Amino acid sequence: MASKANVTDAQILELYRQRSESAISATEDKYGRLFYSTAFGILRSNEDAEECVNDTYVKLWGSIPPNEPENLGAFGCRIARNTALNRVRAENAEKRAHSEAVSDELFDCIPQDAPDFADVTALSTALNRFLSSEPPDRRIIFVRRYFYMDTTREIAKLMHMTDAAVRMKLMRLRAKFKKFLKKEGIEG
Repeated sequence: MASKANVTDAQILELYRQRSESAISATEDKYGRLFYSTAFGILRSNEDAEECVNDTYVKLWGSIPPNEPENLGAFGCRIARNTALNRVRAENAEKRAHSEAVSDELFDCIPQDAPDFADVTALSTALNRFLSSEPPDRRIIFVRRYFYMDTTREIAKLMHMTDAAVRMKLMRLRAKFKKFLKKEGIEG
């Protein structure tokens, strides 16, 4: 075969048809930087872009044959781009689901038909009074979870606690907050 710089798409495609693993290394030599820059432009993370490029090679291996692209670089870039976009969509969906779950945890403490909470200021004032009555470590846990939307694992690491301990403290804090609201006369 010709030197790496002069390998043609036709030669690389023939390696794929022969199921030769050197097809991947030839593709990487010729198009690796292009695939990486495509993925990095979307993901903005070296590690994520590298994983995306590796996924691109796997997808190329699985799609050639039956596909016979005229331009292997363009075909691979499209795969890298779609892989990166799918990754972004998945991450955003996970973040959205996490945010909704965390919000639901807190909103379960607040009566849905509480007329006083039509006013956001009243809720904010009650929440601040509640948090000021708690020790600093519990305030941090509460705020990290419900303001910053940290996972319990992230909070556990920050607070040098176990994940189970953080979940238990959050459960107790939510119950205490619910009682606090009831005591304040804010109930359904």
